[in-house]
Amino acid sequence: MDVLVKNTQFNFRTNDELLAKAKEIVISENLDMASIMNSVLQKIVEQNSVPIELIDEKSTRHERIVNTLYDEIYKGYDSFLKGKGKTVNEVFKKYELQR
Repeated sequence: MDVLVKNTQFNFRTNDELLAKAKEIVISENLDMASIMNSVLQKIVEQNSVPIELIDEKSTRHERIVNTLYDEIYKGYDSFLKGKGKTVNEVFKKYELQR
């Protein structure tokens, strides 16, 4: 396992009560906050996404992707209704695709 070189510092603001409670829990596990935060960052990088446990249950990664796609569909449909749409042939030509 590679040793993580700690060569930068990151600060953020949080609630004092929340931090105090988190520190108590982390200390009871014989860990420190820096180790925990580095573990979180490592997980995010390894998974190439935010761990589902850290995301609001109401907004999972899947739901955010689907919502983004729907937004794009609605924008495209709105453009079409306003006469700003492109024909299939124009799109294929733009992206140099074969039909």
